[in-house]
Amino acid sequence: MTKKVTEDHLYKRTTKRVGLFDSGVGGLSVLRHLVSVTQGEGLEFVYLGDAARCPYGNRAKGEIATFVDEIVSWLTSFQLDSIVMACNTSAAVAKDVAVQAASRQPGLKVYDLIEPTAEWLVANPPKAIGVMSTINTANSKAFSKALVSRGYEGSVQELGCPKLVPLIESGRLGEADCEAALTLALTEYLQVLAGVDALVLGCTHYPFVADRIQSLVSLELKELFPNGLKLIDPAHALAYQLLGHDAAPLAVSTSESSNDYCTEAFRFFTTGNTSDFAQAAALCLGAEIGNLKQLDIAELEAAPQQNFPVANVSIDVATSGSFA
Repeated sequence: MTKKVTEDHLYKRTTKRVGLFDSGVGGLSVLRHLVSVTQGEGLEFVYLGDAARCPYGNRAKGEIATFVDEIVSWLTSFQLDSIVMACNTSAAVAKDVAVQAASRQPGLKVYDLIEPTAEWLVANPPKAIGVMSTINTANSKAFSKALVSRGYEGSVQELGCPKLVPLIESGRLGEADCEAALTLALTEYLQVLAGVDALVLGCTHYPFVADRIQSLVSLELKELFPNGLKLIDPAHALAYQLLGHDAAPLAVSTSESSNDYCTEAFRFFTTGNTSDFAQAAALCLGAEIGNLKQLDIAELEAAPQQNFPVANVSIDVATSGSFA
């Protein structure tokens, strides 16, 4: 059950303004959960989807590191309390870059989803864990390393699933041909992961198709998972680490679509086409987003060299309704 956020809790909370970034709409699954567990009270969110350079999953590590440096440097202009790397590919290969870039603003904390998920799984260990992720995340073995370093002794199988992000980003979820392609891709990947007890949705795009995974595992692919399959959404563990909310049970929820993303508490940016981004976001979230602006790549590329004075902060603290 969602906890009621008290005024005293909000007063003591150190995180009041959160920045999130992803290669596209995937990180909105993380935003959705953070908003749901807090009911959006007392928080403001800045979200950047780097759709013009999506996907990150098959890019060179150096290229991703450059993107992360640019994005985090740009986000420091918003006087954030914390930044969430809502893109596991970037966290797997360039978290150190994000931390370094964030150090330009004293006290700014950087969070990823890999570490808190590993901590929860070690405390509640399945016998065999599967991880569906991008190719870069799978090749980095980021989840395996995080689990083993914390003492996990079971098996971990990480699988790159390159066909999923383009389908989710297409803005065509729900259309017959897109759903057919999605079913084929998910079937292919789940067959490789047959027999695992828990499946980590290791790319933030994947919670948006969790219902399709659950349906396949319950019906057509039921024999491949005789002990059942628990889907793990890393956003739950992150919510506990970032906001102090109870993370158990760490299961995927697909019923978080009643949030209102059109209030002044939300600022959305994309490096891609705003209409395409808004359409894909609405399909994934089950709700429209407001206050969406297009961000030029050139502005991102210049960010690491810029010093952002308070006068240029894009959110006006003095007039913001959710900050007293």
